[in-house]
Amino acid sequence: MNKLYDFIIIGCGPTGSTAATKLARLGYSVLVFEKTKFPRMHEGESLLPFCYPVFEELGVLDEMKKNFVRKPGARFSSHDGTKHATWCFKTVIHDDSFLSFNVERARFDHILMKNAVKNGAEVMEQTKVDSVDFSSPDKVIEVVTVDPEGGRNTWHTKFIVDASGQDTFLAKRLGSKQTYQALDRVAWLGHWKGGKMIHGLDVGLINIVYLETSKKGWFALQSLGKDLHSVTLVVDRAYMREQKKILTDKGIDNWQRVFYEQEIENCAVAKEVLCDAHMEDRFLIVSDYSYFADKMYGENYALLGDAYKYLDPIFSTGVYLGMKSGALFAETIHEKMNSDKEVGDRKMEELYKTIDGAYGLVERFINVFYDPNSLNLSEVSSKSESVYDGYESAFALIHYLLAGDFFRNYDKYADFLDMIRKPEQYKRWKNLVLDRMDPEEATCGMTYEQIFGAIVDDPAKASEENS
Repeated sequence: MNKLYDFIIIGCGPTGSTAATKLARLGYSVLVFEKTKFPRMHEGESLLPFCYPVFEELGVLDEMKKNFVRKPGARFSSHDGTKHATWCFKTVIHDDSFLSFNVERARFDHILMKNAVKNGAEVMEQTKVDSVDFSSPDKVIEVVTVDPEGGRNTWHTKFIVDASGQDTFLAKRLGSKQTYQALDRVAWLGHWKGGKMIHGLDVGLINIVYLETSKKGWFALQSLGKDLHSVTLVVDRAYMREQKKILTDKGIDNWQRVFYEQEIENCAVAKEVLCDAHMEDRFLIVSDYSYFADKMYGENYALLGDAYKYLDPIFSTGVYLGMKSGALFAETIHEKMNSDKEVGDRKMEELYKTIDGAYGLVERFINVFYDPNSLNLSEVSSKSESVYDGYESAFALIHYLLAGDFFRNYDKYADFLDMIRKPEQYKRWKNLVLDRMDPEEATCGMTYEQIFGAIVDDPAKASEENS
């Protein structure tokens, strides 16, 4: 038998690279298989402030600052552009971590992968995992991979981590993958050059624009550089099918791109930002992305990040949920391996209770967002106050949720989210909301120079300086 690794990880996205870095630092032998060649395009480019301490811990924060646009908050706009509210992270986060990042995922993921290698993990790109065999009586796991030339190789490990993202490698093979029927949406992602720096993009805000109720969707616009915008569209599958029929009946072959551009034209905010822009050849369509695995871990395997569960991109939660889960997993599995079985099993059970609680909180928040009878974040000022008994701190809770406070306090926010899902209670609460004016709200008190000034114009140079 060839080398026996302590851990084999499938996938070197943010979740896999975080787990690999932490495990390698703890002295374990770690081998990561990544089916693609980095850098490669990926969705999920707006990061939450709660990622900040993870970046510090991994040792990549300085490189992040040189490569990526800073993000001080989120703006929510109505579909016609007549209403908007800006939610600034520094309202509840009073240190440097309030200033998050908008990233180009190709570069971001590559930075994290190189950091994993720097910390001692082995990474094999363009290597696809073909099969995993758990049947050995000695509990050694056999992993078969396929290289770019079609050659097959066999590897062995004591523990396997599935961080394969939406490939959901183990969930499919364990028969544990389930679909969220209520979150049946499709996403489009394009990169645009030459757009206008308006509607908060000039100060790093992500602008989430509600679409008409019938579309059950939204646009997200964000700046990824001094002349680069990311524009994501998410709509309900039923609406997409209606539009597909209309467009294909007209003989339009490339209906997906035509549909995407048509929706931009019909959205006041997106149209104004992109009126003089052109789309680069970076265009993704992501379908069937809302799912979960009902088996999260076993004696010698674990599912992390999107390989375990993916809900919806609306609040930019995926990267943080994955990276934090990867970091917590590494710490917990290390404790398990240095404890007796009973204690170790209890620690893993507690870990996945925490992870599941964080995902459950995000799911509640997503359901509130999509409920047309519930909270509309574009219509209520983030500086408002509630005089509804028991919910005076509601606006602080929303700020914390938007910032990513999922793992520590998932129980704390449940009552408020449940309340605003009940029409009568929500109506009563909304009628007792007092708006306060804040002149800094539109910009979160930030300037263009603070948001874009630290970026090194030549990305290759930035990476070189930090290698």
